[in-house]
Amino acid sequence: MALSVDLRIANDLSQLPRVRDLVARVVREGGFAPAYINRLQIAVEEAVTNIIEHGLADRPRGTAEILIEVEGAPERFAVAITDDGQSFDPASIGEVDITAHAATGRSGGLGVFLMRRIMDIVDYHAERGKGNRLVMIKHRPD
Repeated sequence: MALSVDLRIANDLSQLPRVRDLVARVVREGGFAPAYINRLQIAVEEAVTNIIEHGLADRPRGTAEILIEVEGAPERFAVAITDDGQSFDPASIGEVDITAHAATGRSGGLGVFLMRRIMDIVDYHAERGKGNRLVMIKHRPD
């Protein structure tokens, strides 16, 4: 049976546990492969963190809203994240050479890389006056 749940959070990193809990709940109750919970949590958390730290960086903490729409079913897991922050298209970032990145000693900067590795589809749209919408989908593993 499919499950669809929406969550509205403030632009505050303290909200991330709620996001992780939502992903786990939708996977379990929606019937998607539970072995993917941790990976899906990472992908969604990276997306939300990027929105808070970059897209909404000019807003005081707790003053902006992010809408997270999650759908879980046996055949797929999908999430749509909407915000009204600064636009940023993940497609504008090329592939990361993970070996070179690790050699620099940097600990950040891998959010988009992780989202692409974990999810089957990462699709972004921005419309003036309507905000940003990131859709990520993971299909049931064979």
